[in-house]
Amino acid sequence: MNWLWFFGLAMVLVIPVSMCIAGLRWRRGKIPRYGGASGYCTKQSQRSPAAWAFAHLYFGRLWTILGAAMALLGIVAMLLCIGGDEDSVGVHFGIACGVQTLAMLLPILPTERALRRRFGPM
Repeated sequence: MNWLWFFGLAMVLVIPVSMCIAGLRWRRGKIPRYGGASGYCTKQSQRSPAAWAFAHLYFGRLWTILGAAMALLGIVAMLLCIGGDEDSVGVHFGIACGVQTLAMLLPILPTERALRRRFGPM
């Protein structure tokens, strides 16, 4: 195994571990301050403090589940290229990071739908 494989494995875990940490914090009610610049900031989630709290609890649950799944898939993707040359490691790493980036954004859609169902349309 070369150094690039270990680096790729570590980097493939950055997004999912970050998702899990933020998701667990938000699920446990440790949400960012309402009206602040961090957190799940959409027009729908910033309608009221109740919408803000609901959005973070809902989004946090999705991120925790998706983050764990993405971590496992990232590890599997990197195990498939163990002992490979730098090109194959780079390709696996790039594909895994691209999929994880998309997966990180996917929970926005169901969260916005849940906010509209619970608090009404804007």
